[in-house]
Amino acid sequence: MKQKESMHVVHMITKLEMGGAQKVCLTIKKGLDNQKIWSALISGDTGELVNCARDLPNSLFIKELKREVTVLGVFNECICFFKLIRYLRTLKKQYPNLIIHTHSTKAGLMGRWAAFFAGIKKRVHTIHGYGFQPEQNLCVRFCIYCVELITSAITTHYICVSTEDAKRGSKIFPCFGKKHSIIRAAVDWKQFYSPARKHQAVPLYDKPFIFGTIGGLSYRKNQIEILKAFSIVHSKYPHARLELIGDGDQRAVLVNWINEHQLQNVVVLHGWQQNVLPIMLNWHVFLLSSLWEGLPCVIVEARLLKLPVLTYAMNGVRDVIFQDYNGFIYKQRDYQSMANGMISLIENPLLYTKLSQYPDQLQDFNDTYMVHQHIELYKSF
Repeated sequence: MKQKESMHVVHMITKLEMGGAQKVCLTIKKGLDNQKIWSALISGDTGELVNCARDLPNSLFIKELKREVTVLGVFNECICFFKLIRYLRTLKKQYPNLIIHTHSTKAGLMGRWAAFFAGIKKRVHTIHGYGFQPEQNLCVRFCIYCVELITSAITTHYICVSTEDAKRGSKIFPCFGKKHSIIRAAVDWKQFYSPARKHQAVPLYDKPFIFGTIGGLSYRKNQIEILKAFSIVHSKYPHARLELIGDGDQRAVLVNWINEHQLQNVVVLHGWQQNVLPIMLNWHVFLLSSLWEGLPCVIVEARLLKLPVLTYAMNGVRDVIFQDYNGFIYKQRDYQSMANGMISLIENPLLYTKLSQYPDQLQDFNDTYMVHQHIELYKSF
């Protein structure tokens, strides 16, 4: 009990949207609160999960903390940075052994440096996928990497959600191998896991075969290629349907594409949903076309629901999806092959059943276990 009483943790994230990193951050915060361990949350004041966070104790929302970085926004960035330092210094005086734990690229960089200047010695960062990716502009990618490289020198410990990110970190950051752990980005286990759950049977030709996906409607999530793949499938099998859960700045682009290809009656945009389970229970296959990710929590949720997963080969997916056993993995941008995979699952009930019934080992993604692992890590510092 003495260890718990001396443990004080501040979590920081840029934007509380409906993403895996955000849900992980809030889950850990709630888990610490339930264990009577003092914790705080720092975030920007926008996103679908802000109202949930407002109900948590010791939550601070900084309006200047935005995801976008612009030349004109330098003044706001400075205000945000000095607010962080001042707040963390105040907490440091009250809790000398304070731990700062950051999530997401921008909050990770700003939070660790603010903690450094506030005199906080324990600086933890969770990598939910790296902020520099091949799909980005070369100059942007190089700048983000250089800042991350410098920041690695003041980082006490890294948490990776996937083995792929752990391997990559060991190659690109000095001493990374000695100061990292793998802790899975967990999901709401009680909600999604049921040992008695059976896979969805392949529907008859006159019944809808429903493909689904979840994620912010953005360039990075790349849902336009899911639409392109689905269009190919629907032209051959008119009973195919597609449902998307999420919202974002690409919504208008996707709606225009749907209208231009006359798919309004077979594609549903649900927007963000607080409870996705009732919708997902009607799906037959889960699709993911992101250009980069860490380890998407949604594919774990899909597998807990016994949905075959068709996904692009982003970081982390091979920790959960095994080619030809519980899903198919494709190269980035290869929506034609994804369409072929979608068609094969419609045409081949035996293949569909094989992928659905694969005995996944997903216990590491249990949210209670994830919180326990974080507490044990904090105790080790």
